[in-house]
Amino acid sequence: MKNFDLTEVAKVLNPDKNRILYKESGHLFTKVGFDVFQMNNSPVESYWILEKDDDVTEYLTAQYEDEADEPNIEVTSSWEAIADKKGENITLAYKSVPIRRFASAEFNFNQETIAVFINALVTKLASDEKFVSKLVNVLPEEKRNSLIKLFPELA
Repeated sequence: MKNFDLTEVAKVLNPDKNRILYKESGHLFTKVGFDVFQMNNSPVESYWILEKDDDVTEYLTAQYEDEADEPNIEVTSSWEAIADKKGENITLAYKSVPIRRFASAEFNFNQETIAVFINALVTKLASDEKFVSKLVNVLPEEKRNSLIKLFPELA
């Protein structure tokens, strides 16, 4: 009679949500260091480590900071940037209203660097009023006027 490995059954019935197959989900992540990845377009800054199992299968394992060491501070922004499926364009939105499109051909980002571009853009807009003003001022006049009428805080 053959013995069953119940740990394998448990893995199927109750998979670890903090560990995912790299082969199936790697395209959703950007490598930011040696075996360190970040999820593309994630509003949370989290890191995932590439690890190998006993059978040489590669997994991304979520890494969390010790929450007891840091105060619970939530930063919110009205800005968001969303990449298209091909990673060729980014649509910038303010309070879910599309504002401007950024093309990879014009701004020199690619699928490997798009997450970095998005993060830098949204962070800069959330923290620098002069940058916001410059962005609004380069919009076509009709679009700029409509945007300021809808969102006076951008004036």
